[in-house]
Order: sequence, then structure tokens, then C-alpha cells
Amino acid sequence: MTQEIVRIAQASPELLVFLALAMGYFIGKIKIKGFGLGTTASVLIAAMVLGQISVDVPPLLKSISFALFAFCIGYQVGPQFFGSLRKEGFNYLWITLVVAIVGLVSAMVMGEIFHFDPGTTAGLFAGAMTQSAAIGTAQGAVAHLSISDAAKATIDGNIAVAFAITYIFGTVGVIIFFKMLPGILRIDLKKEARRLEEKMGLSSLSKTPGLFLWSRLVGLRAYCVSQPGALGRKVGEIEKAFSVRVTIEKVKRGAELKIAEPDMVVQEGDILVMTGNYEGLVFAADIIGHEVDVSGIMEIIGESLAVCVLNRDFIGKSLGDLANEPGARGLYLRRITRQGREIPIARDTSIQKCDVLQLVGAKDTVEKAAQVMGYPQRPTSATDLMMVGVGCVLGTLLGMVVIPIMGVPTTLSTAGGVIVAGLVAGWLRSVHPTFGQIPDAGQWLLNDLGLNLFIACIGLASGKQAIAVLQASGFNVFLAGVVVALAPIMVGVLFGKFLLRMNPVLLLGALTGARVTSAALTTLQDDAESSTLTLGFAAPYAFANFILTIMGSIIINMM
Repeated sequence: MTQEIVRIAQASPELLVFLALAMGYFIGKIKIKGFGLGTTASVLIAAMVLGQISVDVPPLLKSISFALFAFCIGYQVGPQFFGSLRKEGFNYLWITLVVAIVGLVSAMVMGEIFHFDPGTTAGLFAGAMTQSAAIGTAQGAVAHLSISDAAKATIDGNIAVAFAITYIFGTVGVIIFFKMLPGILRIDLKKEARRLEEKMGLSSLSKTPGLFLWSRLVGLRAYCVSQPGALGRKVGEIEKAFSVRVTIEKVKRGAELKIAEPDMVVQEGDILVMTGNYEGLVFAADIIGHEVDVSGIMEIIGESLAVCVLNRDFIGKSLGDLANEPGARGLYLRRITRQGREIPIARDTSIQKCDVLQLVGAKDTVEKAAQVMGYPQRPTSATDLMMVGVGCVLGTLLGMVVIPIMGVPTTLSTAGGVIVAGLVAGWLRSVHPTFGQIPDAGQWLLNDLGLNLFIACIGLASGKQAIAVLQASGFNVFLAGVVVALAPIMVGVLFGKFLLRMNPVLLLGALTGARVTSAALTTLQDDAESSTLTLGFAAPYAFANFILTIMGSIIINMM
């Protein structure tokens, strides 16, 4: 029976690939007290176990799956990567460089102390820094070494094994360390988050009628003007009489229905058709007059639309600044996301390129705002596969270029080249949003499935080798991984606090981004009961995805 299973697996290695994915995704969902291995580590461990059956996985599958993953990573962070290369983004670039360089140096020092080969050191770095893409650049660099194929296979296997050993602490251990950091720094994270919110104007939003930000619940009502305080007043003055944002959309005077302009003077008996959050509309009868059935007057077609901000006139402005924009009247903002993560809606929240604003309001008003601000992201399931294909081709060609640096042949490898292509494609998409669309579902598929297919392939290939490496140096690799995982964070804290003098909340957010540890960001946000940490996360996350990736190639070439 066992021999028959081995024979079938060897004849059809794709069975083990799919089984490794299924087992890995199942194990990755298991959490104990909120902590789990995660999908990537689970797939790798499952693949290594299955790899005890010697199978030949086609190298082409590994190359294609990783190229799709690398391109998608670049595509996702491209707009933020180039958009942050401005004066206000330099602090985040410096903090990312410090974290990456300390991680690189500590990995190489650990490699020298424990006499690790280049593959083990590269895998140690990739796992401890939780940057799976660094495996691809490391293996790409190994392919250019002037050594035998057997030696290359050994180094490739060591990369995978060291990654598996260190990845668990690189995720779980780092999350725990980040939870401890506020106590180590002697700061109350909740209080610091509240102070930042107050500084940004977040705590007083509901009391500020003029701001470009509003409730998630928007209603449509109509009121007949009869209150003395409303008679003879202008539309704009009546709107300002409310404690929260409301908009008078139409004025019905007799049989005529007019567009409500801010300077229009209302008369007794006028019917005002209003939009606004329900908190404000509750007091409308006291300010204007009795409510009438709006359905008998008109129907306003509303729209909720996600708008990607591309217009340079809006980039860098705060939401408070947008309050004075002529097109802001009648718009309601449900949420803002940056790289898929929601950021706080506050007076001083600065808009960055490719931030996505979920706008609500009358259809005509929302559509006009979308045209002015950027590009509407309408629901779609279509992915521009032509751009993906061309990007992977150009990135692969770029990765083939070898440049001697101080006598050492250096290359981005396929992984680095394709990430660069993805960065450019994502940036071009932000400049010319009429092409190159990859919807969220498509990005998830390319990113998650591409990475884990690649991980399954290298796990199956290195399964036999894993046991020998674990017995020979497993504990040393784990110990070195602890150092590499924590040292960059500690140095980053000192650098950001004393040299850059960053706000502690933004600093912690920046460090989770520089360590590409989204789970740590989520944990800190839960502890702080605030989403302000996301403001520091986005730019370092974009920088780190490129910088940490190429470190795999640097380690192989320097050791």
C-alpha cells in the first residue's frame, strides 16, 4: 500500500502540491489564544513533511507562481512607494532602511558566529524578517553562483529549512514583543493614541459642521419652512445652524423644484429636501419646520462610490482643507483606506496618492467629485492579464541583468526584477487608471496562491534535507532567528525616538510596516483602540517590501 502511494505521488507530483496547500491552509486557520502559524509557515511545514516522499516538482511551476506573487506585491505598493518619496515620506524611508540594514547585518553576523552557509543565512533572514519574497531573490542569486548543481541544490534546501525554523518566532514572537514595547517605552498607548486623535481633530468631528467628513448613516428628509428662525435666511445659513453636517439639496416652491444654492433665500411654505446623518436630521423640525413625506416630492438617486485619489491638487491636503472645496457640499465620507487598511477620518488626516475614499451622496454630486478627485473604482471581476504577462516578462528580463559590484556579480534575480516591474505597473496604473486594473479578489489570488504555490514547491524539494539540517544546527538557527527578528525593532525604536523624534504611535505603526508584520499592527490597534497607527504603517510597508526582498540576493553574494 505504501509503495503504491509513493508510486502515484512520484508519477503525479502535483497531487502533493495540492495536498500541501490544503493541509497548510487548514493548519493555518488553527489559533491558540489568538496565535497561529499562519498560512505560509503551515504550507511550508506540510510540504516538508510530504517531501519525505522524493518527488520532482517542475521548476517551471515554482518560477511562475513566484513571479505572479512578486508582481502583485509590487503592484499593490507601487503608488505608495513612489508617492512617499517626498519630503514628508523621508522619515519613513529612513526608519525602513535602518530596520532592513540592521536585519541584514545581524543575519550575517549570526551566520559568521555559527558558521552557517549562505543559504542558511539567507533563509534565516527571510524567516526572521517574515519576508517570503527574499527566498526568491536568494535562490535566484544561487543560480548564478559558479558551483556545482548539487551544491546549489543544497544551498536552496538550506534556505527553505532555515526559513521554516525562524518564521514562527518571526511572526508570533514579534507580535508578542510589539505588545510589550509600549510598556518597555513606558508609554500608555491608549492615551498617546487619544492625544494624537485630539491633535488631528478626530475627537471633535461631530461638533464641527463644516468638515468634509460624516456619519456612515445618511438619510433623505423633507421639511416645510415655518419656524421663525428659518424664514428669510439663506440656505447656507440654515445648514450651518445644525451641529453636524447636513445639505439642503432641493427647494420646492409652489409647483417648482429648484436646485438649492447656498445663497438662495428661503420663504415660508418652501419645502426643503435635505440629506444628512440621522443625528442632524433629528433636530431639523425644530430649526426649519414640520416634516413632510419626501416621496411625494422627489426621488434623489444616491450612490456610494470608492474613489482613488489621483489629482495632485488634493494630494497632501487634509480633510479639513477639503472642507473648503466647492465640490464638498452634499458629499458624505464613509471611510478612507490606504493599501487596503482603514485610516482615521480626522481634521488633520492627510490625503495621499491612491488613498481610496468611499463617498456617499446624490449620484450627480458623487460622480462629479470622482471625476475631479481621481478615478472611480467600480466593482469588477476582470483582471488585466495582459499587463500582468508583460510585467512578468520585462521583470524576468531585468532580473537576468548581472552587474559587477566591487568584483561581485550582483543581480536582482527574477524575483527582484518582477517586483520592480510590479512597482512601475502599480505606479502607472495610478497615473493612467484606465488600464491595468487588478481587482481586490484578483490581487488576493495572485498574491496568496502565488506565494503558497512557490512555498509548497520549495518545501517538497527540501523535505529530505530538512531533517539533517534540523539535527545538525536547528537550535542555533532558531536562536539566531530570535536575534535577527528583534534587533531591527530595538534599533528602530531608538532611531525613531531619539533621532527622528517621531510620535510614539506613528513610530510603532512605522516599525510594524518596516517589519512587514500586519498582524502586529492589528494587535497594537486593538490595544490602542485606535486606527491612528495605520498612518505610520503604509509608507514603510511599501518601502520594506522592495528593500527586504533584494536582501536575499545580497546575502548570497556577500557570504
